[in-house]
Amino acid sequence: MDDETLSELIMTVFMVLLMVAMAYMIKAAATGQIRRNAWIGIRTAALTHCDKCWLLGHHAAANKSTIGCWLAAVIMAAGGLLSTLVTLPGFVHPAALMAGLAVMLVGLFLGVRDGHRAAAKIHAGQRIVSS
Repeated sequence: MDDETLSELIMTVFMVLLMVAMAYMIKAAATGQIRRNAWIGIRTAALTHCDKCWLLGHHAAANKSTIGCWLAAVIMAAGGLLSTLVTLPGFVHPAALMAGLAVMLVGLFLGVRDGHRAAAKIHAGQRIVSS
């Protein structure tokens, strides 16, 4: 195994672990294990308005966001494994990482949309101003 393949494999393992950590944080925020804070979670005015909005919004966002993270981890792991086991063109492994990131971002954005819509319904008709 040459140095380039080893560095790609290490990067793939790191990215897969990052996706798993994000999926765990999403689940923890959705179940109330992570409370409203300034560091972790969806940072929109509707979701940070109150604790009830925070929990409901993250619960609504959790499904699509978690699916996006897990699919990204599978795509990245498959690309890394294939490029290690089989001789493929050089663009396959970076393309798998980028595809995984794209899938993760789509899942997160769809989850944020669902979470924002759910939280906005709690205080329907009220103007929500970020504190």
